[in-house]
Amino acid sequence: MKKKIDNIIEKNIKLIIVSFLFLQPTLDIIAAVSINLIHTEITISSIIRLLFLFFSIYYVFFLDSTEHKKRNEIFIGLIFGYILLFAGIILYYKGIGAFTYEIRNTLNTFYLPIILIAFIDMFKQYKIKIDFKKIIVLYLIYLVFVTIPNLTHTGFNSYAHSKTGSVGWFLSANAVGNILSILLPLVILYIIEFKTKKIYKGIIAILILYVFASMGTKVPILSLGICVLVNFIYYFIYCIKEKKYLYNVIISILMIVMIIASIIVIPKTSFYKNIQIHKEFLGFDSYLEVFTNYELLDHFVFSQRLTFLGNTHKSWEKAEPLEKILGIGYIENYSTDNASMKTIEIDYFDLLYRNGIVGFIIYFIIVGPIIINSFKGKIKSIKDLEFKTSIILILLLAIFSGHVLITPAVSIFVALIFTLKEYGFKEKTT
Repeated sequence: MKKKIDNIIEKNIKLIIVSFLFLQPTLDIIAAVSINLIHTEITISSIIRLLFLFFSIYYVFFLDSTEHKKRNEIFIGLIFGYILLFAGIILYYKGIGAFTYEIRNTLNTFYLPIILIAFIDMFKQYKIKIDFKKIIVLYLIYLVFVTIPNLTHTGFNSYAHSKTGSVGWFLSANAVGNILSILLPLVILYIIEFKTKKIYKGIIAILILYVFASMGTKVPILSLGICVLVNFIYYFIYCIKEKKYLYNVIISILMIVMIIASIIVIPKTSFYKNIQIHKEFLGFDSYLEVFTNYELLDHFVFSQRLTFLGNTHKSWEKAEPLEKILGIGYIENYSTDNASMKTIEIDYFDLLYRNGIVGFIIYFIIVGPIIINSFKGKIKSIKDLEFKTSIILILLLAIFSGHVLITPAVSIFVALIFTLKEYGFKEKTT
């Protein structure tokens, strides 16, 4: 029976992976409807993603035939050994009432390391190459599921109160904004390099600008700015090396036109309106004040993440030594009047405090070398540039937005980006 199941998996493994990726927008919409309208915490989306996590573990232990098999088995053993210890201290210090919530969040946190090592070996072992058009179609699905609800006024608000913007039929503006941002360099690669009708590229570009402007969050707009700047610098230097000075004049003029257009258009967007609302709420006159006043910096740039960091650090200082080593968990000051489930939303610190020194080390023993390896070598092509830009955005957004390295809805795409960079990118498409 097991051999038959293994044969079915091996014959259809690419189909399983691609189907799971294309399910993501639908799973996010189901989660949004379940939580916003039905008010349930356990959703079909979380169950399907959990099943894929177990599928990845099954692959590592029973199907993986690469040279990394033993290492990956040890990694997964370390993760679940840690989770058992963490579960023990949760039961001891917090009791059964907090157990489900804590373990669910811990599985979310370690989702990326597990599926990342599985993805890399799956793609390598079965020589899986994903047609780049599939990535673009997937990206378009996210764009359309924000655009249509915005135009029909059926979407969910990006913010619970005060600020403007719509996240379409999705649950979290942070999560969707992060997905669209980290995949953006790959879409730019498609627009620049791949042969397809210009009208299709134009439609994609218009949808990106519309969605990024209408969501109202800072991350997509800033990510777009970073991508444009990185590409301008790359092509400017390239044209100097190739002595194509006329092209430098052309791209410089285009850059100036884009800056002027941005100055005209941005004040009309939800993004700019939210900046103004935030500025009026904080009561400062000049944006320069933000960088000379710690409280303004915390509120305006980090959305109080530095305050949340300080609060969590105080909880950590009060914790028992064992909790400091293995993590204080996701409910601070449990069973007191100051109980809080508010995360820091800076992924690195959430990892450190929630899962302790041990959890932090295990996480980055697995993910760290893959990140470092992705930056090895010079940028030799536009493909190298865009993938490295995508990875830089992943690392930056983990600080300024959070919900990148420790949220399955986003970390699935983080794993995909690292894997495509090394193994799974089909170069030629039309």
